[in-house]
Amino acid sequence: MLFGIGVLLFLLSIVVHYLLLAFDAARAAERRALELQVLARDAELKALRSQIQPHFLFNSLNSISALTATDAGAARAMTIRLAEFFRTTLKLGQQHLIPLKEEIKLAEFFLSIEQVRFASRLSFSTRLENDCDDVPVPSLLLQPLLENAVSHGIAHLVEGGTITIEAQRNGNTTLIRVTNPCDADRPRNTGTGVGLTNVRKRLESLYG
Repeated sequence: MLFGIGVLLFLLSIVVHYLLLAFDAARAAERRALELQVLARDAELKALRSQIQPHFLFNSLNSISALTATDAGAARAMTIRLAEFFRTTLKLGQQHLIPLKEEIKLAEFFLSIEQVRFASRLSFSTRLENDCDDVPVPSLLLQPLLENAVSHGIAHLVEGGTITIEAQRNGNTTLIRVTNPCDADRPRNTGTGVGLTNVRKRLESLYG
């Protein structure tokens, strides 16, 4: 009887040992899968973020080119501000997330560049609730929205208008809203839709 109990305990210990090994192997595989998922997400975010600057630069150079024929001084001023803007964004390095207040500063900087082109036709305002300042957001998230607000909104209005950026918190959710006036009879959009697609993909990659 004692011998039989000993054999059963020995076999039981072997089973437990192999179960622990299998559990550790499963945990290691799960950890590797998560690491690969994080690496893939980071690579996607970097790729999406890298699309923003060329897209913005292309639009800005078109604006400067148009100004050179009508107002060389404004074209020069816009070029200088554009250089300052890129210098500022480079300081962000590879940060995926920055405080909302910093993102708003970048937004205001961009709109001040566009004001060189549109003068009094373009104005902007920001309204942030106090508890929104330090909310982490993807850097340059608002950039495509603001470019659309200018190119598809303000640019088609003779009298121009005001672009408004608002942010408010509701529990764990932060609502950021960009609004602008729009001419219902403006020419239909012929763009590629890169901007909004980029915004959606970045948000989905970060938050699901």
